Formats: sequence, structure tokens, C-alpha cells
Amino acid sequence: MDKKINHIWIEHSNKLLYFISNRVNSTQVAEDLLQDVFLKILSKIDTLKDEEKLQSWLYQITRNVIADYYRGKEKENKLSKNIPFQETEEGNPNAMKEAESWIGLYVNDLPETYREAVILSELKGQSIGQVAEELGISYTNARARISRGRQMLKKNLTDCCTFHVDAYGNVIEYKKNPPHCKNC
Repeated sequence: MDKKINHIWIEHSNKLLYFISNRVNSTQVAEDLLQDVFLKILSKIDTLKDEEKLQSWLYQITRNVIADYYRGKEKENKLSKNIPFQETEEGNPNAMKEAESWIGLYVNDLPETYREAVILSELKGQSIGQVAEELGISYTNARARISRGRQMLKKNLTDCCTFHVDAYGNVIEYKKNPPHCKNC
């Protein structure tokens, strides 16, 4: 198998790098993604059933890795636009527990229509379909209530405090904004 991977690297790495480079804005990112592609190839080479389809299989893996990269960037951008992002895990080690202890107060401040939907979805882990069924509303209406409720909750929380989170979205530190911070 090592010979097969080496052969694939020699034959296709430059073409795949060129393919990736045309889709991302950084040579370094392209090289990193190429490494990810070859890790996927290495882990999935045994799933290739027809050797004649090797090239299309390689490009499909490459497209998937590029798509995963942009999905990750999109999530990172949403996070950094809405909540200040901090890579380090320094700060108050109890910040996440403290934030969790008073988040319920903000959920209770939501209008009843949205509060019920957010509680069922976020706190009880129900799917949108289950929320719709339990509340006796349409799927579309349930989705809208959950989304609007989340937006209201987020606005209330970010008005109250400035959060610093780690790469996983865990609160590592927060600073209260006194005029807006009534519950914590």
C-alpha cells in the first residue's frame, strides 16, 4: 500500500496542489489542504474499487476537503463576528460554569412563544420536528421561533457581557457590561 500511496503522490500531488491553489487564497493553506487530502487518501484507499477511476476519486476527495475547509472558515467567521474570539485557554477557569449558571435567567426573559421553542430545542435537545409537534405548530414556524429565540438570547447575552471563548466555543472569560447586565 505504501508504494501505491507514493505512486499517487508522485503522479498527482502537483496537479492536486494546483487544483487546490485555484480555489483558496493562500499557498500555505493549499499545501495544508493537500496534506489533508493525502491523509484522507491514505485512510480510504481500500475503498477504491476501480483503479481506472482513481483520478476522479482523488479529485472528489480534494473537493470534499476544500468544502470542509470553507465550512470551517464560515463557522469561524460567524463566531468571530458575533463573539470576540480568543485562541488561548487562559482566563477564569470557572467562567463557563458561571455563564451556564445564569443563562437560564436570560432564557426566562424571552417572550413565551420563543422561550418554549428554545427550551425544547436547546435545553431538551429536541429536533425541530419534535418541537413543532409538541407546540402544535408547523415545522417552518417552529424553525423560525427557534431561530428568532436564539437571536434574542444571543443579543441579550452579548448586551450583558463581552465573552472570550476558546477554539471550541467554551467561555474562558467574560466581562460584564454593567448598564445592560441585570441578571448575572
